[in-house]
Amino acid sequence: MSVNKSWNALSNEFVKCPVDNCGHIGTIITKTHCKLVHNMTREAVRKRYGMPKRVTKVKESEING
Repeated sequence: MSVNKSWNALSNEFVKCPVDNCGHIGTIITKTHCKLVHNMTREAVRKRYGMPKRVTKVKESEING
């Protein structure tokens, strides 16, 4: 996984919340997610944990051959 420079995913990928043990993956990490799940602002999440990580979509055929 590489670090994203945005809280939004690019085409054909997702972003993973940077908070340890969160596991939230989506097309965007919202301010609401940060507040409701972590009780932090998105800026506080960025300062403490960094930016979201990029997660690339993979087709099942690419995994199973």
